Amino acid sequence: MDETQLKKSLKSFKLKDSVLEGYTQLYSKLNTEPKKIGRWKSLRNPDKTKIAQYSSLPVPDRESLELALARLAVCKLNGGLGTTMNCRGPKSAIVVREKKTFIDLLVEQVSELNKKHQADVPLLFMNSFYTNDMTERIVGRAVGATRIFSFCQNAYPRLLADDSCFLDPEKLNTEAWYPPGHGDLYSCILENGYLDNLLQEGRECLFISNADNLGATIDLKILNYIIDEDIPFLMEVTAKTPVDTKGGVLCQEKDQIKLLEIADVPSEHVVEFCGNEKFNFFNTNNIWVNLVRLKQRLKDGPLDLGLIVNRKQVKKNSVLQLETAVGSAFNSFPGAIGMNVPRSRFLPVKKTSDLLLVQSDLFSLNRGTLKRDQGVARSDLPQINLKDPFNDLKEYQQRIPVPPDIAELDSLELQGEVRFNGKVTLKGNVRLVSHKKSIRIPKGAVLENKTVES
Repeated sequence: MDETQLKKSLKSFKLKDSVLEGYTQLYSKLNTEPKKIGRWKSLRNPDKTKIAQYSSLPVPDRESLELALARLAVCKLNGGLGTTMNCRGPKSAIVVREKKTFIDLLVEQVSELNKKHQADVPLLFMNSFYTNDMTERIVGRAVGATRIFSFCQNAYPRLLADDSCFLDPEKLNTEAWYPPGHGDLYSCILENGYLDNLLQEGRECLFISNADNLGATIDLKILNYIIDEDIPFLMEVTAKTPVDTKGGVLCQEKDQIKLLEIADVPSEHVVEFCGNEKFNFFNTNNIWVNLVRLKQRLKDGPLDLGLIVNRKQVKKNSVLQLETAVGSAFNSFPGAIGMNVPRSRFLPVKKTSDLLLVQSDLFSLNRGTLKRDQGVARSDLPQINLKDPFNDLKEYQQRIPVPPDIAELDSLELQGEVRFNGKVTLKGNVRLVSHKKSIRIPKGAVLENKTVES
């Protein structure tokens, strides 16, 4: 499809000018040879002096805190469905603990902070058309003094993989559209007026994180550091482990720190990129942005956020979704830095195995915030591998009606017709696999270093 055909097709959808411009920019990148890193050997892990250390941050005094909170706003990226758990609704609407959803907990976190410090930090949710209606309903029942603003990000048309045309909205309705990734946030808050409104209030710092990351609480030490040091853009990073194969990494070339995404990596170096030897830190997607600097930068035009090509199947059609990521703005801000934070600030729930962890006795819930149980000696988390049918949310909830005690668990594998008939305790390495005969674990059972395969 040439540029004339593209613009003609897009205009037929009656899209806003900003959406037309945004999609056209991404499409132009699709048809340009991707810029792969050609100087692989020159890239290295950032020098220790280039990454701020959370462990060295001082505790701010009361006066500094009051001033800092008056300049803060919080935004949760809430566009995702729970598709990896076979959940059709918003992931953030899943009940986590005490009959509270992710959204309930996020609202409670900010409300408790505001009450404790007599502050008025506003909470924003950026939804997609998939998640907007249910989020509005859950937010609508929230009780508290926190101001909550919920808005829907843009929708882009799905492009056939052969680049011939777009899917037909008249035939496929909403399936012809998609939310273009959380990098859409910057243009959305500019267009819908939230950026200007926050700045008029004196809210110069925006803390952004994924709605499913319950570890991404408002950290007052980080907030105070950003304000004191006048940081334009801060990305929280944490040490990579063998399981952290996704997500961008911070790297250094000469004296410059930049974010490197897997899309920028030549195929022959992807394995090394995904490992944890060449690059030690990865992006948690906990982002702190100076809104004054953002407004100044947007006056020069949209941010260059790169391109993520997401390939999907929709009604037997192979389609392309052109997307961007919020963290990619790192390279658009001179003076942007990374901060090495504790792993506890990265607690995403992508699968039912993650959900089991946050529902377990390894954590306690205190005023909307999950905290590691102080009575649990271990510092790491057990390896949980929930296979079919446990990777389905409904099946998981039916087969594990009460989360087990796993304070002394090292690893767990569940597969097939396995059910817990109540509260059980799992220790060491436990593997329960049913190929033919069902496995029932009675209430009160204690399984330690146990393998059952039937």
